[in-house]
Amino acid sequence: MEKLSCKSVFALIALVSMFATMAVIPSGYAQNGPVMDVLRHEVVKSPDAELVAMQTGQVDYMPDLIRTPDIEKLDSEGNLITQDLGFHMGFIGYNIRDLASPLRSPSGTGWLNSSRYSYRLGVAYWPLADVEFREALVRCYDQLGIIPPLYGYIVSPIRSLVPPAQSKYYYAAVQSYPYNPGNPFTSAPSDQTTCGILMAAGYTFVDAGVLGVVDAYDYWKCPNGSPLPKMVLWEPLLDISPTSYHHGADFVADLRSVGLGATTQNGNHGFVYEGKDFNEYLNLCYGTSTQVGGQFDAYLFFYSVGRLPSQLYDLMHSSSDTVEHPGRRNAVGIDDPAIDALCETVKYSLYTNEIEAAAKTIQDRLYDTSYDYALAYMVLYSRSYFNGFRPNLDGIVKSPGYGSDNMWTWLNIHWETAPRTEDVDGDGDQETVLVYVNGDEPDSFNYNFATTVYEWNILGQTIDGLTAVNPYNHADIPWIATDWTIDETPEGMDIYFTIRNDVQWQDGTPLTAYDIEWCLEFLRDRQVPRYYTAWQYLIDVEVFNAVQFAVRLSVAGLSLFYDISGVGALLAPQIWDRPWADNGAVLDWIPTVPYEVAPGYAPGPNPTPTCVMGTGPFVFRFYDTTNLYDDMWRNENYFMSQVAVADLKTLMFWEVGDENYNGLVDVVDLTQVSFAYGRRIGSPNYNSDADFDSNGIVDVRDLRTVAYHLDWQKEYP
Repeated sequence: MEKLSCKSVFALIALVSMFATMAVIPSGYAQNGPVMDVLRHEVVKSPDAELVAMQTGQVDYMPDLIRTPDIEKLDSEGNLITQDLGFHMGFIGYNIRDLASPLRSPSGTGWLNSSRYSYRLGVAYWPLADVEFREALVRCYDQLGIIPPLYGYIVSPIRSLVPPAQSKYYYAAVQSYPYNPGNPFTSAPSDQTTCGILMAAGYTFVDAGVLGVVDAYDYWKCPNGSPLPKMVLWEPLLDISPTSYHHGADFVADLRSVGLGATTQNGNHGFVYEGKDFNEYLNLCYGTSTQVGGQFDAYLFFYSVGRLPSQLYDLMHSSSDTVEHPGRRNAVGIDDPAIDALCETVKYSLYTNEIEAAAKTIQDRLYDTSYDYALAYMVLYSRSYFNGFRPNLDGIVKSPGYGSDNMWTWLNIHWETAPRTEDVDGDGDQETVLVYVNGDEPDSFNYNFATTVYEWNILGQTIDGLTAVNPYNHADIPWIATDWTIDETPEGMDIYFTIRNDVQWQDGTPLTAYDIEWCLEFLRDRQVPRYYTAWQYLIDVEVFNAVQFAVRLSVAGLSLFYDISGVGALLAPQIWDRPWADNGAVLDWIPTVPYEVAPGYAPGPNPTPTCVMGTGPFVFRFYDTTNLYDDMWRNENYFMSQVAVADLKTLMFWEVGDENYNGLVDVVDLTQVSFAYGRRIGSPNYNSDADFDSNGIVDVRDLRTVAYHLDWQKEYP
């Protein structure tokens, strides 16, 4: 079985050697940190307003373009539009918990029956716990009729929680349920229609309007004879996300056409849709330190994922139950030992073929109604990322799956001509500024609690992972860690890391292995819900010296390796190692307070403006709650120089077929590989620059590499 390599031969030989020499670049040879001096996020709350802001020059970058006319208009006006298939999917989640399911009390001290909650008060039968009812719903979802008019070519309808961008793990053969609502007056129980399935399952239609056609007075009764309860589909607010709002509204309109819509005339028996603040309804769905999760009927959600399909574990494993563990992601209530086992393979295997087989089985079962948890998620679409940039910006890096909104773009982007400049610090000098559209107000700047993309657009710029990703081929590369080794053990997995000795927290305090030990054990000991997949199997972190340590885990898994790498340098102990009343206080803290070190720590030599602080390329300065924008300044003490980033991009792009290192994979590269084809090291005409996998022979894999990536560019425009 194939094991996903944590570093290629190229990474081991070329990259580690390069990183070892970076520390000797003379001081002043190049600026450290990003090229842009200031990154500003400005809240613009509707697509109409975003478009106007871009056209009038108020903003320079408009991410996540979701309307085809906007894309075409900005393109026609000369802006750069990038497009990449996205690590993204959207779904409607249904609360499939039956009425006997216990819900934890908000105080966490006891348990309450779900019927005690007002949103189900007096409900005697919960239809969303019935897989046949959910099949009836999916038969009434006109996926191909709703999506193209709303989104055009921006999204692709899918039926899987694994998007096509996760190509190896995507299962295209998932069971389909063609749109076929039927008619409550003419459908038979044997029909594969919404109405036929309901009738066969014991639901009965009541023609209360006595008109012989479906009207606002009509409704359905459950198999126990009680009318359908009112069920609310939560979706984003109309002014924030009009396409998502209309998506849910169109679905409920189809439900209403067969009597499944709640109206005042029918006593509110059926579905309604409700626009709600995104953060508010996510907190009700997923829970918080003071609030029980699972308090919803149905919700529309959009999920960003990574290279591996570990979202299947997060969304379906019983240990992810949001009722028992507020903040986790299994809000719908799936609890099945067989699915748990498959999810554990996805999460805790080191072998990609095993992960693939388990992921495809899960995708198949989620749409197979012989399983009682089937269709708990009704999957809608996967998005392609369209991003718009001002035409005089340069250095944008596109990445399949991640899109152009990635760390390499933000390290590298710069004004080619006519830069936007301001004297942001009042010293008389003009700094370069880039203004980025943020689609809504950030809710929390706490790394342990922040949930939405609007927070992480900001927070993500302040932190680094131990490892990074080649944006062109998704290979792992050194970053804070220069080297690592994964050893399977009888207990699970040991990961041995060596880190750089020149990385600093943004306050100037050196980052050491002891900080990473503290951070991982803090997340575990404080049971921070957002990162439970990283800490729940953490046995110990053993530090050997300031730059070497081992993470010992009770299970093995590639996803777990990435989780550990992602959060190892998340929290600075000098900020977070302070007295906490309880674990909830960790989540509730507001770190935008002025910089203050925790008791027992010495202040760093470069105090940051706030306690929102990591090792990342941009330093958070402030968030203006009146004018709704934040400023982030270039981290002048960043461990990567601009020259080093540029050299690294060149080497990473070579791996995808750029034989002559000119930033473009083209027919010249293909020709050079053809000339060297079949040659081994030591033989005449062997060309190491054409041996992209560094295996000592130019072969069909190298030829395929160039052919697959023809016309790719290292950066844009």
